[in-house]
Amino acid sequence: MIRATGIKKGYVIRYEDQLWKVLDTQHTSFGKKGAYVQVKMKRLEDGHTETVRFSSDDEVEKAFLSTRRMQYLYDDPSGYVFMDPETGDQHIMDEEMVADILPYLAYNAEVDVSFHEDTPIGIELPPKVELEVAKTEPAVKGDTATSVTKPAELETGLTIKVPGHIKEGEKVTVDTRSGEFMGRA
Repeated sequence: MIRATGIKKGYVIRYEDQLWKVLDTQHTSFGKKGAYVQVKMKRLEDGHTETVRFSSDDEVEKAFLSTRRMQYLYDDPSGYVFMDPETGDQHIMDEEMVADILPYLAYNAEVDVSFHEDTPIGIELPPKVELEVAKTEPAVKGDTATSVTKPAELETGLTIKVPGHIKEGEKVTVDTRSGEFMGRA
């Protein structure tokens, strides 16, 4: 249990017998009247977002999470299949859970998956990934020496701006936080 004032963005808490991910917190005090913490959170089960006020004296249960390194295998109608390379255990995750990371998720990529009591609740990408250029225009003579960029579609369907000298089939490094080209792999 933690005090409401200890709730931070990114925590997973148990509220009304359900797991919620904290999206934002705001501490407010009224002098002699006391203080409260306003917490914006998302229910992990269905994605419902709610804002709740806790008194500064309230206690909230922080969920215990474990993280495992998993490998993305494939997607099918039931969801996206990830495997624990150490045990061979497979977990199917729905589209809502992987929607934000899908543009950076190549087959056989390794990601960190957060679990609560053997149920996957979140996926975290590394800060950068290597992806292959699937489509791009050929380099134009003279553009390779300047800072001209061109669009390139990567193997996952993500389109980014790359320097003019990058060709189809090359691997590039992409920043997963900003979606920008970082360099050749």
